[in-house]
Parts: sequence; structure tokens; C-alpha cells
Amino acid sequence: MTGMVEKGIIIRHEKMGPDIWRMVISLPLTAKKAKPGQFIHVKINDNSRLLRRPISIAGTAPGKGLVEILYRVVGSGTQLMSEMKEGDTIDCLGPLGTSFTIPEEGEILGVGGGVGIAPILFTARRAKPGQMTVVIGGRNKDEVFWKDLFPKTLKQLIVTTDDGSYGIKGFTVSVLPDVMKQGTVRQVAVCGPGIMMKKTAEIAGEYGVPCEVSLERRMGCGTGTCMACVCDRKAGGHYKVCSDGPVFDAAEVVL
Repeated sequence: MTGMVEKGIIIRHEKMGPDIWRMVISLPLTAKKAKPGQFIHVKINDNSRLLRRPISIAGTAPGKGLVEILYRVVGSGTQLMSEMKEGDTIDCLGPLGTSFTIPEEGEILGVGGGVGIAPILFTARRAKPGQMTVVIGGRNKDEVFWKDLFPKTLKQLIVTTDDGSYGIKGFTVSVLPDVMKQGTVRQVAVCGPGIMMKKTAEIAGEYGVPCEVSLERRMGCGTGTCMACVCDRKAGGHYKVCSDGPVFDAAEVVL
């Protein structure tokens, strides 16, 4: 999917946690078409920044024409992005990429860590009431502010922290066997650190449940041309994360 260039007005821009920002943009065309797992490619308003930044979509309000993103400041580009003000115009290319599967019936287990929680949040907002259980984790209480963004329609929200300052002490993957052994999960969606996705996919495989992973890579064009964001296929060769993904069947990619 090549997406479309759409310039939108920043409606809301606020700091949510350590180096993490939430931005709501008026992008009517993107809001209408976007699906959970897809992303937008954002152009920084600085002529010295030639490449766009890929940012996962955290949610949309199609009726209002709004797109919500959450991003972490990790370099000079996203630092400039964090300095943008409400009312500024931002240039976006999207929606891009593949999306998570939301089955008509059966429970979805969403697993997320860090800013990888954004596409899991979007999936939860699109799932049916009571259809989705979500497990999210962070290093401490300050990093799990995400819990307040999830809809009340979840079947269950489980929060873990490395230091035990909120929720269950430990890593997200430590609670997955207890969820999976209930036998109600029909689809797993995961996004976050590589080791977390790898372990989640392994656990899902042990229970014979399909697992989809959303991969994060540095991107250039975002449309499959520059080959900067490839990942390895288990069958040999490569996938382009921006156009073949970012959502893949975990059984098809090397994690």
C-alpha cells in the first residue's frame, strides 16, 4: 500500500511520559482508511531532515477526521517533532503497511512494550467489547501510563513492571502462559522489544495459536523502494518491513 500525502493540523500535542508524546492530527483521509498495525510517515518541518519518520497509529476517529500517534523522542528528528505546537501543519504519508488480524469471533491477546504498545492500543479500540485481553509492560510505574488509554471494553488489562512499582512484578511474557492455558485465545498480536516478541511467538506456538508481530525498523522511503528496512524470512530471502509489513505472521519471519 503506497498511502497518500496529507497535510493536517495538529489538534493536540502533549507529553505523556518519559520522552513520550501524544499527538492528535486532523487527517480525514488517513483516519477513514487506517487499520490497526499501520503507520504514517511524518515529515519534520526542517529542510535539513530529508527522511520522514515512521510512527505507528494509536487510534483514529474517522467521524471527526482525527489520527492519534504516540512517539518517543530518540534523536534530533523526533526532538524537533516534539517542539511542534498545536495549530501547526504537519505533512504525513499514509496509512502505510499491513495490519493486525481482528477475527470475527474468538479472543485476541495483545502484548506490548514501550512505544510498541501504540498498535496494540489501536487494535483494542477496534476489537469488539470483551474480545481482547491486553498485557503491557514497562520498567516502572512511570512507563505504564498507557493503561489509562485503553478502552473499558477490554476483557482484561494486565500490567507488569520490571521493578514491581505497579501491577505484577516481572516481564510481560511471564504472565502469558497463565492467559494462554485458559484456552480462549484465538489470535495473538504483539509489538515491542525483539526478545519479547520472540518469546511471545514461542509461547503462542506452544499452544497452537496464530501470532502476528509488528516489526520496527529504520525506514527511508516507507514505500518499499529503498530497501533500508529489510528483515529475514524463515524460508530464505528478505521482506521489506515498510511495504510487506510491518505486521507479519510470526511463523514467516526471523525474530
